[in-house]
Amino acid sequence: MALAPHGSSVPAVEEPRPLRAVGDVGSVRLTWREVPGASGYRVHGVATPGSGTWRPDDRNLLTTHAQPRFVHDGLGPLAANWSYAVVPVLDHPTEPLGTVTASTRTSVTVTGDPVATVGSFDGSGLELALAPTGFVHYRSTFPRDVDFRYGYDRADVTWSYLQPGPDDAWAGRRGHRFRLRFDLDQVPDDDLDFALWLVDRHATRAGSATVVVNGGAEHTIFFDDPVTGDRIAAAEASVAVPGLGGGPAYIERPVDRATLQVGENTIDVVKDHGSWIAYDAVGVFARR
Repeated sequence: MALAPHGSSVPAVEEPRPLRAVGDVGSVRLTWREVPGASGYRVHGVATPGSGTWRPDDRNLLTTHAQPRFVHDGLGPLAANWSYAVVPVLDHPTEPLGTVTASTRTSVTVTGDPVATVGSFDGSGLELALAPTGFVHYRSTFPRDVDFRYGYDRADVTWSYLQPGPDDAWAGRRGHRFRLRFDLDQVPDDDLDFALWLVDRHATRAGSATVVVNGGAEHTIFFDDPVTGDRIAAAEASVAVPGLGGGPAYIERPVDRATLQVGENTIDVVKDHGSWIAYDAVGVFARR
């Protein structure tokens, strides 16, 4: 066995943190260490504009969760600071699994200038085609899927509020492509930002989509959150009816300026895995 040189110190092994939090636009994803014997976990949280101390109690209880993970969403488009504590539910009083803080990110819909948008980023989606209950007419209304030209087409006619996936029998059990076309007078000096906001998604099989810029650059975006018992029950009860799904999501990704061109540009959202997503709005934004 190798020995450490005289006078040197062996670095201490960092203990894994019992509670972790990662902020994104409008949401914070929490994960924590599973506690043997716990029947569930009480998740507490407070907005922390300042640096005060707090204790978990019924006033700041966010949810009681069966699994060691939770997504705190619906936090809005502006950056915010939150502090969390998780208390295992046991047959005797117990202390929280520590506390953790996280910050959400301000949305590009606030910080950027719109280049091309479809719908309003307002948490609704009612201004889009087939909303709010016309998804059963998707195949007859959009037999070739969605192809939207910004500046010419109307959102309430040419962009479906619901994009089905290959798991959806009512839409032919195949992938579906939504295309956004927009023109650029010149290639921007900086990257653009792509924002895709959802009002809802399938509770347990929202899956993923491939985003394709100008037919070349691709990346995958994921719509699934950790599945909860409530969402499973809702999905089984609704038989995948929008409105009883996994709730809203805010997905924002950079668009490399090197993939853009003068004249027409296209961004395709190809729903090639899982079930449906329901749009709030989608758009491309320039950085200020």
